[in-house]
Amino acid sequence: MNQALQALGVLLPVLYALSALFHGVVFSGERSRKVDPLRRNVLNATIAVHFAYFATRAVALEQFPANDLWSTVSLIAFSTALAYALVARFAGHSGSGGVTLGLVFALQLLASAFGSFEPVARAGGMSLWAVMHVISSAVAAAALALSGVHGALYIVLLREMRQRRFGAWFDHLPDLDMLAKMTRRSALFGFIGLTIGLNVGIGLAHAEKVPGFGYAHPEVLLSLLLWIHFGVIAFSEKIRGFGARRASYAAAGGLVALLLSLLLVLLPHSFHSGL
Repeated sequence: MNQALQALGVLLPVLYALSALFHGVVFSGERSRKVDPLRRNVLNATIAVHFAYFATRAVALEQFPANDLWSTVSLIAFSTALAYALVARFAGHSGSGGVTLGLVFALQLLASAFGSFEPVARAGGMSLWAVMHVISSAVAAAALALSGVHGALYIVLLREMRQRRFGAWFDHLPDLDMLAKMTRRSALFGFIGLTIGLNVGIGLAHAEKVPGFGYAHPEVLLSLLLWIHFGVIAFSEKIRGFGARRASYAAAGGLVALLLSLLLVLLPHSFHSGL
């Protein structure tokens, strides 16, 4: 079982790198047509392999598979890839795939490099509330990452158009209106997921008297600020003077803050270190 986990864990970053490469080739012009049939198939196969990785962990542990920090990072990578695949299918556009899957590759590379392929079951397993906290937080992180990526791409495309450079970015990215919708809708899903994850996590921390927990702790404070920040982005269309351009800048900045919050969780002083 451990050998199977190791094989899948080593394979996943390679598959995500290939998937990001095939999606990024779209900006190379005519040559991208040669990999069109591979793009979706490789991503779907990678997501299936990632699901198999978690299924194998679940069998080995006989409990919820994302039961430590690095497996949770892997779950965020999986959620981001799956969310992107769904968005690309429903939007009918895969132009943002190279950037999004490049981020997924980086997350999974870290998870595979530092995670253990000999999983240890937690005594008593994880409660339903703990599982809900992990899942909702991972889904929220994936949605917020998508919002940030599409916000950054909106800024890139807007600058290209203002400079009258109608090249590969203009040809292969979604238009500004679609990018703005993706930014706001992803922020809305992330806001909802973070609302659930934060409340459940805070409730668990109080109930279990988690050492080091407090509202002034950098992890908690940054999570609360992210919740407010992306909540504003999600409803920015209703806020006077907060147009798509400002929402996109805010989402891109929020992506940096999100990655910083993940870094804080991984530091030794984190109260999540007991996971």
